Amino acid sequence: MSRLKVSAYCSILAVSVVVCTCLALSVWQWKRAAQKEYLIEKRQSNQSLHEFNALEDLQNQSALEGKQYRVRGYFETSRLWLLDNQILSGVPGYDVVTLFRPIYGEKWLVVNLGFIPAAQSRAVLPQIELPTALQTVDVEFKIGKWAGFTLADRPDLNAAQPELIQYLDHAFFVAQTQRPIASSLAYASHPVVSEVQPHYEAVVMGPDKHRAYAVQWLLLAVAAVIIPYFAYKRKNDE
Repeated sequence: MSRLKVSAYCSILAVSVVVCTCLALSVWQWKRAAQKEYLIEKRQSNQSLHEFNALEDLQNQSALEGKQYRVRGYFETSRLWLLDNQILSGVPGYDVVTLFRPIYGEKWLVVNLGFIPAAQSRAVLPQIELPTALQTVDVEFKIGKWAGFTLADRPDLNAAQPELIQYLDHAFFVAQTQRPIASSLAYASHPVVSEVQPHYEAVVMGPDKHRAYAVQWLLLAVAAVIIPYFAYKRKNDE
């Protein structure tokens, strides 16, 4: 096989890989737009608070998405965790994460109570005192993978500060607490502790942005075909 043919095959292969990748990303972004639109519509149609029934609602985890729940129960006051590297309104800090056991339920909920600013020194962690009496907490559930993008290979990287974690992980809390933990992560909608500010947004990037990205990836796929074609045609004409 001549060197010219090998070069042509390699060029076709490279273009095919680029085009397929761009098309796959375009389809993925379009699907994400549809998912976000569905979630927004579901949240808008479920503005009222639902009374949380641990025995029934945890049987169908996917049905929790897009609804606001009022949960009654007790906090685990003996320990909590601080989710590192959080920023709210330009202020660095942590998210306060704890366990909450709904009344009449066997499974515990992992609840993100919200943001607390960091001290000037990272060696000094915020001290939070959780209420011991029966509490009523308004929450929204996150369905699916708990952790966002992270480079950490495990949640607890700091042995000197075991309450400081890099990301949220269901298996981590099960192993740490040896308790049955619900697979849906709960986010507080209103303050439970005065210095902790809830800030969860179920939809950070709207469907329109996802569609715009989908179109961009589609145009890149088209360009990846057109540009080599005209370059090849011009070379043959010469």
